[in-house]
Amino acid sequence: MKKKSAPKSVSTDVPLLVPGYKQFGGRQVEAAALRNVLAHLGIVAPHTGEPFTDALLFGLGGGIGLSYFVYASGDFTSLFLATRITTSPTGFVETMCTRIGAKATIQTASTSAAAEKKLKQALAEGRPPILWVDPGDFYYGTPAAYHTLVVYGFDESLDEVHIADCSDRPITLTHAELTRARQSGDVRKFPALLVDTPRPIRLPALKTAVTQGLRDCCGQMQKGFGPANFRSNFGLKALEKWAGLLINPKDPRGWPKFFPRGPKLYQALVSVFDQVENRGSGGSAFRELYADFLVEAGEILSKPKFDGVAKQFRESARLWGALSAALLPDEVPLFKETKQLTVKKRLLFEKEGAAARDEAKTLSARLEGIRVQVEKTFPMSEAEVQDLLTDVRQHVLAIHAVEKQAVKTLESLIG
Repeated sequence: MKKKSAPKSVSTDVPLLVPGYKQFGGRQVEAAALRNVLAHLGIVAPHTGEPFTDALLFGLGGGIGLSYFVYASGDFTSLFLATRITTSPTGFVETMCTRIGAKATIQTASTSAAAEKKLKQALAEGRPPILWVDPGDFYYGTPAAYHTLVVYGFDESLDEVHIADCSDRPITLTHAELTRARQSGDVRKFPALLVDTPRPIRLPALKTAVTQGLRDCCGQMQKGFGPANFRSNFGLKALEKWAGLLINPKDPRGWPKFFPRGPKLYQALVSVFDQVENRGSGGSAFRELYADFLVEAGEILSKPKFDGVAKQFRESARLWGALSAALLPDEVPLFKETKQLTVKKRLLFEKEGAAARDEAKTLSARLEGIRVQVEKTFPMSEAEVQDLLTDVRQHVLAIHAVEKQAVKTLESLIG
């Protein structure tokens, strides 16, 4: 039996750069990363003859979703709010690839050295890999869940790794920064995805893929995800659960007990705001992005009534924006400033990329100062906190009502 030959070693004497790569930016990191790679490969959508939009890819992967989880360990508490459909860590991008007929190869590694070797090999072959990372402090502070980027160059002599992300500009990281980002937080086994150039997808196959993506979204929003005892943490039921916990003083995971007035409450409010508004360009929990997908889906499926459902999700996007505003009310100056600074950091990154690092650090320092100030003297009374949580609850229930109807309408149109 013939032995498999070991991968050839890659010379580090010359920079490794994917020839002709020039795709940057996007609205949702995973869809944008795949869109950028596909555009680099010259792949176009059959209904337009143009590169796939990140809105269409986002919808093909299953689109929006909702999950709500809180976590406590000692004095530490945290809140995770997923705003797209829940999948395995790499499953969202893999599903997008499958539905456009592209072969996706997932690579993992047990050590950083092995991961780096595979990265260099891909670049030497002219293949820009998609990596999962925890962006940490070298970015504007984006909520780290399911963050991906594209690597298109590695110059070891200059200690430069060239990446494409949701910024409109190229970004350069050091080798150490990329390595740290690939093995911290929730990132495990250094996952990377390589896309093989697919055959052009034909319109009938794209119609089927769009319908599958729509059904995935409706199914998870209505039925939840995973074992039965966890399903209330997903989809429409998660919104109901969250609304109840916001004002429940008896439940140990209700906000009055789990996030009492003080530092824990402040961190929870900032965390939700950040996850809704700053996880992708445009904010509003990806609802505006999904509405754009629905318009495009209606064109692909020749179903003009999808425009009406898109309007429902644009209303949901508006309500998510109103919820974000209510979380950190303008009437509290420190809360208002927190909102402004976190959004400013995201916008700086999107427009200026790595050039905004110094200004982003200044903004981060001010945010840390606000956190310390709030920890010393919380700027709301107990009665005001109760009013705040009651108000937030009403916003969550309003979102639930609109999305429940929107999903029902969408399901009826899919057929």
